[in-house]
Amino acid sequence: MSRTARNSLKLSFFTMISRVLGLVRDHFQATFFGTGAVAAAWEIAYMLPNMLRNLLAEGVLSQAFIPIYGEALKDSDEKGKEAAGVVLAVLALFLTGLVATAILIFPFFIPLYVDQDPAQAGLEIYLSQVLFGFILSASLTAILSGIAQTHQHFSFPALSPILLNLVFITGFLILKPLELSQEGNASALAWIVLCGGLLQILMQAGYVYFHGWWPRLKLAWKHPALRKVLTLMAPAVLGASLFHINQLMDIVLASYLIDDTGAIPGLRFAHRLIQLPTGIIGVALSTAILPALVAAMKSDGSDDNGQELVSAISFSLFLTVPAGLGLYLLGPFIIHLLFSGGQWTVDSTLTTWHALQFYCIGVPFYSMNRILTSSFFAYQDTKTPVRILAGTVAVNLSLNLILIPYLAHGALALSTTTTSFLNCMALLFFLRRKISRIPWSDLFARIQALLPLWIALAGVVALALFFLGGLDFWQLNEPERIRASLESRSMWPVVFGAIGLGGLIYLAIALLMKNREMGVIRSLFR
Repeated sequence: MSRTARNSLKLSFFTMISRVLGLVRDHFQATFFGTGAVAAAWEIAYMLPNMLRNLLAEGVLSQAFIPIYGEALKDSDEKGKEAAGVVLAVLALFLTGLVATAILIFPFFIPLYVDQDPAQAGLEIYLSQVLFGFILSASLTAILSGIAQTHQHFSFPALSPILLNLVFITGFLILKPLELSQEGNASALAWIVLCGGLLQILMQAGYVYFHGWWPRLKLAWKHPALRKVLTLMAPAVLGASLFHINQLMDIVLASYLIDDTGAIPGLRFAHRLIQLPTGIIGVALSTAILPALVAAMKSDGSDDNGQELVSAISFSLFLTVPAGLGLYLLGPFIIHLLFSGGQWTVDSTLTTWHALQFYCIGVPFYSMNRILTSSFFAYQDTKTPVRILAGTVAVNLSLNLILIPYLAHGALALSTTTTSFLNCMALLFFLRRKISRIPWSDLFARIQALLPLWIALAGVVALALFFLGGLDFWQLNEPERIRASLESRSMWPVVFGAIGLGGLIYLAIALLMKNREMGVIRSLFR
């Protein structure tokens, strides 16, 4: 059984809990701030630190650190502790300086890119100054989690985002009976976020110390481990920046070229829905495969590397293809079930569905891209994924401009899916140079074994859609048919009936066929 697949299942469980808690957190945030001026101030203040967190702490930092730390551990535990200590100490000093500088310049910087009245600008500046400190805690937590992950301990590091969401939710529950003004709630919540970040550091630091992995802190600017981590991080940060540029271009094009005010929120909500399966599966597998490949390289296990990669890809497909099929066939009903009420109408659902139907096609590729990118990191190559991503940025922009006249904001979703597929194929092509013995025949055999499961699942869910939802497959492209169905029935039986029936049959067939991916799941319950 693949160690990567086994570890990824554990991570998927914790990631799923975090995503569910994230939805609860978003619900509270919406009820507290709505969509008014304070909500705008909070989003603007949270935007920059959140972007830097995505660039530094969310994957890039730990992915650059783990191979170097693992390499140092090959020599001795002391070498590993020294390498980790240098990276941790220098990073803490640098980020402390960055946070202090940001606090000083925000009063001058915020008014340059936000045109608001002085009172709101003042709130945005204050919130930005407080929230920017979260960068420090998130980045240090990433290093401490990377230490544990290198030692094949995945469950405890995965608790960090769960803890932060719980702190968020607890903060909302504490603030609710106090009946503060919206400005007061926003200010208090900013400090609560900082407390959550501090708790994350303390939790991971305690775990690392308890297991005897605590690094020997040392400021050594010319240490080889630090240089290697920075060398790996530079192109990775550039690659993450390119990803954000892609998203920014979509928003700009939706604003200027699409005559529909619902286009941007429609894209945003559709993207959040596909992030649920891709985040849970893709992030878990990409996190688990990196230490597995590093460990295999310690023993020059090139055959093991190829098998780990194939196992991760096939296991990802086993989970993401059904997710994509389910989101496509049940998309309008899932959207309406989750978001209807208040200002959300059937028209809002149809606008979101127009984007979601194109995003669904790419669900398997979004997750595979994470896995393949992590594989390059294991070989300390962060330049190749960035070069490939840079090419797909140009392709994405070109496809957007070509398709928008025909598909409106759906063009942006289809372009994203297409470039994700191209990125995936390019990563696989160039990865052959790193892993010389990829068992392609085994991968194709696994996919062939999965095809009957996918066909059966699609058929069962399509039948459930027809009998419970009153729609056939072809009517999913007819807005008025969808509208009539949404307005005439409850969403709960359609969504949960189809998902429950489809999921049971999918797993039952996988068990009967003695599917290898299903065997990984069964092993967890033995």
